[in-house]
Amino acid sequence: MQRSSFVLNASQRQRLLITCKHIDRLLADVEQTLHAAASRSVFPNYVSDIGPRELETIQDRVDRLRQQLLRVLARQSLAPEQPHISATHSIHVNFTFVEIAIAELAPRYMRSYGPVSKEGEAELESIIAELQPVVAELLRVSSPPGGDSA
Repeated sequence: MQRSSFVLNASQRQRLLITCKHIDRLLADVEQTLHAAASRSVFPNYVSDIGPRELETIQDRVDRLRQQLLRVLARQSLAPEQPHISATHSIHVNFTFVEIAIAELAPRYMRSYGPVSKEGEAELESIIAELQPVVAELLRVSSPPGGDSA
């Protein structure tokens, strides 16, 4: 790699790399939206109003744009960095946040939103008892190998 052969300086090349990474993240958001209809979310964000042909066309163009990004980077002897975050760790962390959210449904926390009746306390405890075992199982299944959290 000869630095003298580059038209862009090191800072400009770094900015190009960062911009390509940002574009790829936006494309990932588009893909997530495209496939939202396939999600089993209880609270979907999007109306599924993209037909199969349009979905295929958009996905094809997204793939093409990503290939172009790689070619642009290669011309500057740049490449995307390798992933460094474990998928298992990320999933486990999200399930931990789910566990915390469920725990925060306890009557002592819900009192911040107004008085909780005895029946309300019983209902909240029942909800927690119903949800916690499933999350505990998800946490167990998603634990990183060897118990390592990174």
